[in-house]
Amino acid sequence: MRSPQLGRDTAWLAGSDLVAIIFGLLGQVFLTRALLQTEYGLFVVLLDAFATLFILIDAGLPTLLNRDGARAPRHALSAAHRIMKLQAIIAVPFIVIGLISGQLLWPDIPVGLMWICAAIMLIQIATYPYRSLLRCLGEARLEGGVKMIERITTTSFYFSLYLSDVSDVRIWAAAFLFGTIIAFTSATLLALRIGRSAHGEGQLPPEWNSDKTLLLAALPFAITLGVLPYVTRLEKFLLAIFSNYDDVGLYNVAQLAWMAGIMLPQAMRAALLPVFGEVRDNLIEWQKRFIIARHYTIILLPLGLFFGHLIVAYLLPIAFEPKYHDAVQIFDILLIGWAFTILSVPYYVGLQAGGNPWRFTTLLAIIVIVAGLAGWILIPNHGVLGAAWGSVCGSAAMLIVARLMSGQGRWWDPLIDILALISVLTGWLLANGSWFAMIGALTVIPAIHSIRWLRSEAKTSQEE
Repeated sequence: MRSPQLGRDTAWLAGSDLVAIIFGLLGQVFLTRALLQTEYGLFVVLLDAFATLFILIDAGLPTLLNRDGARAPRHALSAAHRIMKLQAIIAVPFIVIGLISGQLLWPDIPVGLMWICAAIMLIQIATYPYRSLLRCLGEARLEGGVKMIERITTTSFYFSLYLSDVSDVRIWAAAFLFGTIIAFTSATLLALRIGRSAHGEGQLPPEWNSDKTLLLAALPFAITLGVLPYVTRLEKFLLAIFSNYDDVGLYNVAQLAWMAGIMLPQAMRAALLPVFGEVRDNLIEWQKRFIIARHYTIILLPLGLFFGHLIVAYLLPIAFEPKYHDAVQIFDILLIGWAFTILSVPYYVGLQAGGNPWRFTTLLAIIVIVAGLAGWILIPNHGVLGAAWGSVCGSAAMLIVARLMSGQGRWWDPLIDILALISVLTGWLLANGSWFAMIGALTVIPAIHSIRWLRSEAKTSQEE
């Protein structure tokens, strides 16, 4: 049986995310070409609204399984089934509240669109326990396969609709729904096969002894998940309030390109949580793994800054219609936030996997407050660009506060500070079309050092 490993699992998750993002962007191309910009913006807002509400059904339980499952592999499947039952009970009031609230907020939308969007988000959330089971049992490659299945299937349906000149937004939403159903079925079958063959003598922590203690232990993660959607969706909500759905659609295109890069810190976070959780009571080993993770983030930084800009600046104008071409400038600003995010991964995962997960919840709340205030101030006067800078402010708060709160490493790290400053200058200069953005090449120097350090560490481990 495989066990979680940071480098290998990050590679699998990042690779699958890359494929999923590529197909996701292709799907958005079909959507933007088939639907009116206003309809596209409405579809985005509906999905984000239900995702924000229904994520509370998650209750933080899959995250708890991901943290603790590696310590008791043979109990992971029964734990996943138990989570599914609890989530089914929790879901009932949220479904009622969501549909009633949605009807009041959007009384004139096409009939059935709201129900389809709600079903999409519910089924995606139902997939999380089985995906967490696969990851904590060392099968991140299979979890990545589930992600790719959903995205490839959905995009294939979109392509068929595009060729058929379908312009009804409800049919496009139904195609997305079919993709999520197929992904859920795949995750269930894989989880049953891997979970039944898992073995090990470990036991789950005492929090799993009863449903009450389990829910209380997961409460910090549940609140965190309730806050988390606002980190990436708050700016779109503010644009819908202070501007219009056309700006929402434009910002969403830029953010989709940004999400193609954010897959790296997300994959690393997903892989790092069980790696940290496995040694949460061993401070020396935890610090060792923290340092390794920090070196990985330094290596990834220059790759994202340059390849991200080059790929988006070249492909986005080809893929999307001229009305979306301004998304390149927005993306370059968001790229600063990406850099802050990748540098902060070891710090905030350390909070999430530590003995007091409430600190991670506090971190997320601070991020949302900072991003919300910045967006509230900037968007009315600067529109989409204000939304992008508001997002960057939230990412900056994440890097600063995570380092202050983390018990790993130094809160004041000159190298991280310098890399963050270079990232700000690079993103701002790229957004303004200045060749001085080449200053970002300086990030390659510490990246080369980190590569050499990791090679030396791997050689030392083999000799031991």
